[in-house]
Amino acid sequence: MVRAVDAATAAELQAREGLIYRDLVWVTAKNRANGAPESIGLWTGLEHVDIAVVSGETGLDVTRKYYGAGSLLHVPPIPLVSDLTVRRVTITFSHLDPAILQAVKGYDTRNGPIEIHRLYLNRATRLPIAPAVPRFLGFINGAPETRPKAGAEGSIRLEVVSHTRALTRKTAARKSDEYQRRRLGDRIYRFTDVVGQWEIAWGEESGPIG
Repeated sequence: MVRAVDAATAAELQAREGLIYRDLVWVTAKNRANGAPESIGLWTGLEHVDIAVVSGETGLDVTRKYYGAGSLLHVPPIPLVSDLTVRRVTITFSHLDPAILQAVKGYDTRNGPIEIHRLYLNRATRLPIAPAVPRFLGFINGAPETRPKAGAEGSIRLEVVSHTRALTRKTAARKSDEYQRRRLGDRIYRFTDVVGQWEIAWGEESGPIG
């Protein structure tokens, strides 16, 4: 779910005279050398520019540098929902752009946060109407590369899921014996802390489980 847009963007959306927009992708991943978080922005424009966006983390306006990828970056239509549905989106990159390669192969992207924004442009001036609005907030599942056939162009697909996925994870506390006992005395986890120390005979030898 995204926040309500500003008045200028709302007026542009209601004008029904044709929209001009660009998609922006902000990827945060780990530096493979030192583990530090690194961020890089890519957008469907052609130039490398600083763009004002509404941060998906804080809701505040921030300015970020986005590298122009043009048609080498494809963001599919994203359904805008107001419930807790876990949405899945596949972003496609060409493997030819060095900024794209740095984003999805130079860094460790697994489970890294990702933001997708939409920037609306004035039809007359082609300038931004307002800071780009969040369209998708989530995490990266993986970045499988599609290897091209002879004479064909390859691509990199970034599989991402919405941040509501975090609500489907079980907390470690719910896997403890203490927690389960609150449920009518359920003792399914009563041996969790010691089972790894059990020794089970198998043939002529015995040893700990696992």
